[in-house]
Amino acid sequence: SYIEMPVIARVALIIFAVITAATGIEASAVLEVKAGYYECKECKHKYVPTFKVILNSPHMGRTRYMKCPNCYKKSWHKKVINK
Repeated sequence: SYIEMPVIARVALIIFAVITAATGIEASAVLEVKAGYYECKECKHKYVPTFKVILNSPHMGRTRYMKCPNCYKKSWHKKVINK
């Protein structure tokens, strides 16, 4: 904000930053889906959630608040590597 530059350059920088952020979020979500499984706290069912569920579920570290596809209960599901 302290550097004099044309408006078009500012807009280009903002667009570049948004594209970079979106690409990073997408890459991390794809990795989250492909690496390992999630285990339901209630029924101990292990499954791989969809990309949409990963993007829309709140998380704390390696734990996400999702609905289990087996028992249909919502709880904090932990990420596990082995099935």
